[in-house]
Amino acid sequence: MMMYYVMEGEGVYPILSVAEEPHLPGGPWYHGHKLKITVPAPLEYILDIEEEPNSNINILYDCESVPTMHNSLLEALRAAGVDNLELFPARITDPNTGEVHEDYHAFNVLGLVSATDLENSTLMNKSETVTLLDTDFDGLVIDEEKTMEFRLFRLAENCSAIVVSEEVKAAIEERGILGIVFYGPGEWSG
Repeated sequence: MMMYYVMEGEGVYPILSVAEEPHLPGGPWYHGHKLKITVPAPLEYILDIEEEPNSNINILYDCESVPTMHNSLLEALRAAGVDNLELFPARITDPNTGEVHEDYHAFNVLGLVSATDLENSTLMNKSETVTLLDTDFDGLVIDEEKTMEFRLFRLAENCSAIVVSEEVKAAIEERGILGIVFYGPGEWSG
């Protein structure tokens, strides 16, 4: 049986957050299906004005409605066999330095999988019932038998969660990519 983890881009402190991101029709890219819109290239992002000196640009901005990742993370995902991403060139501008970073891609995860182990997961609100897309978990456990052997997917019960297999986790860790955090069984809340 393979372990699965929730992957988040928490960055290396201090982090510059995204101040402006593309506004595209169709809402956030969280629903796991192929986009039916024309996506401009490149997609433009502007970071916040720096409040702390030497702030870092994140490798993975996964909380944006149009999420982005650095090419180093994309290469690790591909090396681990991830092949269910829709990718679009992205340009991230840092107004603090004037630097323009073109080594990023906006991404859409193809695959929304209902893989929650309901017996062993803990809901934030005990009276809440599990729904698709926005269930709040206090401790999420993935049922490996429900993953359909995807190496990376969005969780159907909480589509903000990007779930990866242990092979994907290992490929990222082997490359020493900083700022990516993995939450194992019962550790993720969201």
